[in-house]
Amino acid sequence: MLHAHLTEFACPALTVAGNDTIRTVAARMTQAASRVALVLDASGNLQGVVTDMDLRTRVLAAGLDPTTPVGEIMTHQPLVVAASETASAALLLMARRNIRHILVRLADGSFGIVSAFDLLRQYDYNAAWLIGDIHVAADVATLSRLSQHLPSALVRMVQNGTPARDSAHSLSLVGQEIVHRLLTLAENRFGAPPIPYAFMVAGSMGRHEQTIHTDQDNAMILDDSFVEELHDSYFQQVAHFVSDGLAASGYVYCPGNIMASNPQWRQPLHVWREYFRQWIDTPEPQALVNATIFFDLRCTYGDDSLWLRLRDDLLGRSRNSSLFQHLLAENAQTFQPPLNFWGGFASERNAAGEKVIDLKKRGVVPVIDLARVYALAHGLPPVNTVERLQALAEVGALNRADVGELLEALEVISRLRLQHQARQVLAGVKPDNALPLASLSALERNHLKGACEVVARLQQGMFRAYRSGG
Repeated sequence: MLHAHLTEFACPALTVAGNDTIRTVAARMTQAASRVALVLDASGNLQGVVTDMDLRTRVLAAGLDPTTPVGEIMTHQPLVVAASETASAALLLMARRNIRHILVRLADGSFGIVSAFDLLRQYDYNAAWLIGDIHVAADVATLSRLSQHLPSALVRMVQNGTPARDSAHSLSLVGQEIVHRLLTLAENRFGAPPIPYAFMVAGSMGRHEQTIHTDQDNAMILDDSFVEELHDSYFQQVAHFVSDGLAASGYVYCPGNIMASNPQWRQPLHVWREYFRQWIDTPEPQALVNATIFFDLRCTYGDDSLWLRLRDDLLGRSRNSSLFQHLLAENAQTFQPPLNFWGGFASERNAAGEKVIDLKKRGVVPVIDLARVYALAHGLPPVNTVERLQALAEVGALNRADVGELLEALEVISRLRLQHQARQVLAGVKPDNALPLASLSALERNHLKGACEVVARLQQGMFRAYRSGG
C-alpha cells in the first residue's frame, strides 16, 4: 500500500570504498545486479552514492580512466530518509527531485535502497508522474492543463483495484503539489516573502482524502513579526495568486470563503492562537460548525514550525475542554449513516427520480467526524482519518477490534464512492457522491449495509461518551 513504510520496500545496499576503482565498482554492481552503490569510508560512514547513470555520464561519456577512484565521481551527501517514511511521500520526493532511487536509514543504522520502479511495480501510481510534471510547470496555464488528467488518473486507479485510501492519498498529493507550485510561481513573481509564513491546506486535502476536484480550503499563518502596513500587500497578492490558480486548475473557490485570500484566514500566529482559544475554550455551536474545517490543517509550504507551535497549543486545549468535546460530538450528529428505523437504507431521490445515498455526507463524513472528535479529545496530532483511528487504538482510546472493523467499513464505503465517480467520468458526467442504489449488486448492498451498521454502532458510542460537557 502507498501508506506503507519504506521498510517494506528497502533492499540491501551494495557498499564500496571510496578508493575502489571505477572498474571494480562497476563489476561489483553488475555481479549484484544493482543500479546503485553506496560509498563508505573506513569507519563505515556514508560518503556518497554512485549509480549506473553516473557510470554512463561521468565515466563512459566523459572518457574517464576506469582505474580512477570511484570517490571522484560519486554524488556527495545523498538524500537519506527514515524507514518510517511512507511510500507515497517517497514517490513525491523522488518526483520533485527527479531521482530514481532513495536511501533509507534502517532501524539498525544500516542503509537500504528503494527505487521508484520498485514502488511503481507494486502499485499503479501514475499520479507520481503527474506530480513530477506539476513540480516543473512554468505557469498557471500548464497547471490547469495538467490538472485535467486527474479524472483519468482516478479511473485507472479504480480499474487497477488500488485501495480507496491510496487513491485518495494520491489525488490529495497532486492537489498539494499544485498548491506548492503555485506558491513557488508566486514567489518568483512577487519576490521572496518579507517574513516567514506557513501556507496551510484544510479539509479533505489536509486529511489526504480528496477525490477528484473539490472546493479549496486554505489559510496562511504569518510570523508574529507581521506588520500590516509593511507586509500585508505582499501576502494578499500571493494568496490571491494561489486561489485564482487553484480555481483555474479545477479547485473551485470555497463557498464559505475559507481561503487565504480572505484576510480573516491570513493572520499572524498569535491571532490564530486566539481563534483556537475561542473555538475551544468558549465555543459557540454555530461558530464551531464553521470552524471545524480548521481542525484538519496541514502545512504544505513555508515555515512548518509556525504550524507545529499552533498545533501543540490547540491540541492541549482540546484535550482539556469537555465542553468543546461535547459540542464537537453534537455537531457530528448532523451526518449519520443512511439507515432507517427498520435497518434498511434511508435513501433520497435524485433529479432523475432514482433512489440514491450520499456516500460523502452519509458515508465517509460520519467516520471522519468520529475520528476527529476522539483524536482532539485525546490531543492526538494526526489529521488523516485512518491515521487518527490507528493512533486512537495505539493509546487505548478505542478498542483495536472496533477500529479494525471501522477501517474495513471506511474502505468499503470509500471504494464504492470512487467506483461510482469513475463510472461517471467514463460516461462523461460530472462526478458526484450520490450513489444510485440500483447500481449495486446484492453483494455490494450487503457490504455497504454492514459497513454502515458498523459506523452507526461506533458513532452512537461516541455520542454517549461525549453526551455531557463540563
